[in-house]
Amino acid sequence: IRQVNQLLALARAREGRPATAPVPLDLAMLVGESVQFFVEKAARKDIDIGFELDPAPVAGDAFGLRDLIDNLVDNAIRYTPPGGRVTVGCGREGQQTRFTVEDSGPGIPAARRAAVFERFVRLDDKTGGSGLGLAIVRDIASAHGAKVVVGDADDGGARISVTFPPTV
Repeated sequence: IRQVNQLLALARAREGRPATAPVPLDLAMLVGESVQFFVEKAARKDIDIGFELDPAPVAGDAFGLRDLIDNLVDNAIRYTPPGGRVTVGCGREGQQTRFTVEDSGPGIPAARRAAVFERFVRLDDKTGGSGLGLAIVRDIASAHGAKVVVGDADDGGARISVTFPPTV
């Protein structure tokens, strides 16, 4: 069921524009609506999940942005080993809005960072998944005029940041 949902989300995201007319939204509120699901999923793996949510205004499609959030947080929990940590944050940086998910998993090697945004690319066969999550994230971000950057977390895991353009 998850793979079918991922394929549908990818098809929607590949259109290159939000599914609905952009409306003013707060990413912090969208994350807040899903917090309980993430907390329960992390608890099942003994992962410490934290949220640093400041007001994060964007103009966009709530359905697509929820897919973006869900895919990034799900990946972080999926790749973080038991006893690890995941931190989800959002807020303003100057005129732009940033959404960041950081984990203490294995990270994403610099040589593979561009490839992980392609469809069906997975870093390993142990964690499951279809290899569609980051392709969906890339397309949703693009449809919202946002840029996705993969980097290293302070403790060696992955940090994925999505930076949205200023809202008017």
